Amino acid sequence: MSPLRFELAGFLFAQIYSKFSEEEHKLTSNTSTGQAKTLEAIYEESLELSKSSQSIIPFMEDEIVRLEEESAAFVAGERENTEFTPFRLKQGVYGQRQADVQMIRVKIPGGIITAEAMDAMGEFTTKYAPLGRGHITTRENFQFHHIPLAECPDALRLLGAAGLSTREACGNVVRNVVSAPTAGVCIAEIFDPTPHMAAYVRFAVRHPITQAFPRKWKSAFTGCDDHDHVAAAIQDLTYVSQIRVENGVEKRGFKVFVAGGTSIMPRLAKPLYDFLPEEDILRLALALFTVFNNADMLRKNRMMARLKVLVDRIGLDEFKSLVEAELKTIGPIDPKPYMDIEDVMRETPPALSANGANGNGGGDYAEWRQTNVEAQKQEGYYVVHVKPDRGNISAAQFHGLADIMRKYTGGRARTSQEQNLALRFIPEHMLHDVWDALVELDLAEANAHSISNVVSCPGTDSCKLGITSSMGLAGALKNEIQSWNGLLEDDDVNDIHIKMSGCPNGCGLHHIANIGFHGAAVKGPDGEQIPAYEMFLGGNYGDVNVQDSRIGTRIPRVKIPAKGVPGVLKHVVTYYKENRQHGEKFNEFLDRVGLEELTEVAEKAQEAVAAAAPGSAMYIDWERTNQYKLERGEGECSV
Repeated sequence: MSPLRFELAGFLFAQIYSKFSEEEHKLTSNTSTGQAKTLEAIYEESLELSKSSQSIIPFMEDEIVRLEEESAAFVAGERENTEFTPFRLKQGVYGQRQADVQMIRVKIPGGIITAEAMDAMGEFTTKYAPLGRGHITTRENFQFHHIPLAECPDALRLLGAAGLSTREACGNVVRNVVSAPTAGVCIAEIFDPTPHMAAYVRFAVRHPITQAFPRKWKSAFTGCDDHDHVAAAIQDLTYVSQIRVENGVEKRGFKVFVAGGTSIMPRLAKPLYDFLPEEDILRLALALFTVFNNADMLRKNRMMARLKVLVDRIGLDEFKSLVEAELKTIGPIDPKPYMDIEDVMRETPPALSANGANGNGGGDYAEWRQTNVEAQKQEGYYVVHVKPDRGNISAAQFHGLADIMRKYTGGRARTSQEQNLALRFIPEHMLHDVWDALVELDLAEANAHSISNVVSCPGTDSCKLGITSSMGLAGALKNEIQSWNGLLEDDDVNDIHIKMSGCPNGCGLHHIANIGFHGAAVKGPDGEQIPAYEMFLGGNYGDVNVQDSRIGTRIPRVKIPAKGVPGVLKHVVTYYKENRQHGEKFNEFLDRVGLEELTEVAEKAQEAVAAAAPGSAMYIDWERTNQYKLERGEGECSV
């Protein structure tokens, strides 16, 4: 028996079918052949396809055919919502707060995008997305909104033809695996883990054990140990590249962290192993999946069913004992057959110029070059960081970016958790040409990593769980920040990161921002509701390693009216600038002075609610015209 069949046989039937609903694990119909397939057969077909696929996640037409059939049955009243929704989610089709339309989430492992995929998303935007744009998420996915259910199958086929997949972008499965946008080109990288990331993705997708987890599972791979480019501390599982010398021979492996997460119970990931040999990454993954899947205590409440909850309850030592007990029963699982992603990783850079740099200039270009351009470890080549407005990209911008990628880059771009794009392998002499092209696309905004790069989830624009218009607030804060003039000339001010979510769940990563906000609601003097936010201070990741990441401190018992947030932000930043010591970073300043002064300014903003005139602007959320009303539906993240 092969190692793959060995590990499946030992876990599949004894531990899976007895735990989940009959619907979740019933035979699926192969409508094109009339044959029936088990989950195990579908998984092995997926693995075989991945060995020859030009994509990390192979496209399977049978799944789209079944989506058409199940959608028709649901519309006809032949499928209960409880049956249809879990199936739909695993196809990357997510229900919105607006009736009768869906969000399609494109799963982008490692954030890797080809020029052909960029063009396909431009075509997708024109043909299927009424808003005329796609949105980069904080998990390096792309999302498209307001798509009728009947149009989803053909929309997914268009994406699949370009090597894109939506499989298991939603649901209680292994979600998109994030990686650094500079993987393979970062000067400080220990080694590029992209092939290992691909093997992990291929191993996890469609795996029978991962199809109905107690809750979703988030993972990351990074090649840097001294900088955290993947929010490693808030993942369920993170692999960090390491090299160890054994008997004079270098051996590759990973430092492993587990059980991070945000939402209503934020926890930082804990170290599980200091060094895991690279050949054991899938073996460990299976053990972790199994322990998580077998945790019956998590199935009692979906809202408290993340890995962080299990580790919090039983302790890291007991959790590690359970993992190692599983490892004893699992034979070797060689990742190498699934690491071949030559087509995915192939970047063919333009030739370097014998004349060196040219096309240099001042003004806006000089600022952009200073803040958005990063040297690669490959001499003479550069990464350009593109900063779309709130992560949104129009159809024309998709196509324009594809043209730039073909002409000036190695042919690949990568998304980031900051909702930006990284264009790679650009020769120095072409940088000005790239800037000119980005100017034409309205994508040449400077300061890609500064305080003005405000990160936000969609909030009430589309999410059922959204309480406030976080995307609207992100726009308001960006406008506020850009009006500050002198404040923005300060490098330490520009190093502050701001993130927000439209509810406490944390999709906007507000818990790990230096300044974070999540949506809430308060009552005005007339008893009507006013949109508001709770504020977090002192979180961090990115410029530190995993162990130094921080969850921000929530200002207790204070809800700032949404229209008051820009003023509070300016006060907080000004107070820091005027009272810091020389060279003192924002979080260091907070550690020294405490939160009392900043709590008082938040409380004063809250007091303004009591004086709000009924029907005034305070009762209207950002980028809205109607009076605010808290309308929160049942989200599908935990279905």
